[in-house]
Amino acid sequence: MTFKTLESSEYKNLYFHRTEEWDWHTSEMIRVIDSKNPRIITMDPWPQKIYLEALGQLTVEDYVHTVAKEYPKGNAPKELDIIILEMLEDLVYGEKVVAFSNIPVTLEASILNPSTEEGEINLKGTWNGTYQYSIPDEYKDDNMIDVNFTLIIETINGKTFTGTVKDDLASGGTPGTGIVKGKFDNNSIYFTKKMPISSTVDENGKRAINTNKKHPTLVYEGEFSRSKHIITGTWKFKSKALYFKGLIPRLFSRGTGTFVMSKNQN
Repeated sequence: MTFKTLESSEYKNLYFHRTEEWDWHTSEMIRVIDSKNPRIITMDPWPQKIYLEALGQLTVEDYVHTVAKEYPKGNAPKELDIIILEMLEDLVYGEKVVAFSNIPVTLEASILNPSTEEGEINLKGTWNGTYQYSIPDEYKDDNMIDVNFTLIIETINGKTFTGTVKDDLASGGTPGTGIVKGKFDNNSIYFTKKMPISSTVDENGKRAINTNKKHPTLVYEGEFSRSKHIITGTWKFKSKALYFKGLIPRLFSRGTGTFVMSKNQN
């Protein structure tokens, strides 16, 4: 297949290679550590693919034709060369995490490999974390920015587990000791959290505690870091609440948010 834009490109015969260290952010997304500026870069799938394949051993021409062969015969996009060239230019001159070279480049191990080695999951034990509410900041009081919690996983049976959780009341947590039950695989985790006392926050940040009522069940879904020592994800109420507007019943979400927790290594 002939690519006219590639044939006339000044980059056609240049090699391209990574220049910055990187790591896996999730099981599918990387993050690049910019040594020139205090920032972490994440990418859409296409530029991420180019970055990961920027090993310094292919010219731009070689690479375009290599990618073209990944499509069923004859079905590579006609603009494939334009897409790759534009993204390469952005990675080189915009983000400055890839560079061109006149000769092949052998990458240093620190740039060739992810920054952290992939760890093994050791779920049992104590995890310290925080959760946040997905409500506007102007409605959050000082005790709602990051609510601290301690989760102890006590039993593991295959890929399922049980444990307990306690929120930190001083940072705005829900009273009582809760029960967690869940499942996990090598990349992700899912568990429910059941607290004995109801404590809710509405979209305006108003808090209500009812000691005579159990808290609605919460669902946590997250992903392990590459080291397997950190879990990040989202939480939500398992069920929606019912309210009446006129004579018509309606459902509304009780709330959602994010969380992060890390394994206590002591």
